[in-house]
Amino acid sequence: MSDLWTIISRTWDVLSPPLRPHQDVVRSIEREIDTANSDMLLLGVTPEFARWGKDMTAVDAMPNMIGALWIGDDETRRAVVGDWTALPLEDNSCDAAVGDGSLSALPNHAVRDKVLGEVARVLRPGGRAVIRLFSRREATEPLETIRSDVMAGRMPTVSDLVMRLAYALVPHDRDATLKMSVILEAIDAMFPDRDELLAAAGWDRNVFSLIETYRGSETVCTWLDEKNALEEAARHFGEVKLASSGGYSQAECCPLLVVAKPLK
Repeated sequence: MSDLWTIISRTWDVLSPPLRPHQDVVRSIEREIDTANSDMLLLGVTPEFARWGKDMTAVDAMPNMIGALWIGDDETRRAVVGDWTALPLEDNSCDAAVGDGSLSALPNHAVRDKVLGEVARVLRPGGRAVIRLFSRREATEPLETIRSDVMAGRMPTVSDLVMRLAYALVPHDRDATLKMSVILEAIDAMFPDRDELLAAAGWDRNVFSLIETYRGSETVCTWLDEKNALEEAARHFGEVKLASSGGYSQAECCPLLVVAKPLK
């Protein structure tokens, strides 16, 4: 774990919705699956989801993320280092699976296909999975519009800025991946005077501990369009749909991918 994710594990408390789950997301997922009585898989170690289930296995490839964010193992929940393309779980061992932005952490459609196949494998026949997406906008927003909103004090958080820049800059191809360093480069170009930016936006200076994590990073994130997300999920599940994740800022671009009836 050598780049962006290492630093994010140390700066998690700086993150705010929409980049981390709003309470609306928690409530929306609880409406889609039984979070109280299920044997559950968590893709990652998202703290907001970690206490769900009668039994929970969280799988993350990054030991530092587990060390920084996991709430701790006990007799009913555990975090393990593992690869989502080869989940360390038995077939038909889970009632439900959840993830927050999990598909966005994957580099291309081939890897997403493997991960969705693995989720289908470990779910029981009646199992369901819910993953919050970061989906791109159909229309590309002008960078000047984004800059104007920041300078007018209409950008609630730095997380909103990151999301809107990602939507504006991501290529419209099947993989829909964007280097996170490109977002920082855009911020540098749009706001060369950081003091002016902070004063206009009303943000605390510590928000830059998040922004600077992107500098020099080779990490890419995926910003799928909703049609492709549904088509990819339908290769592994008999039922697929999108559901609202709430009413917080940018929620319209963060739908829940809800899948059921795994195809074995």
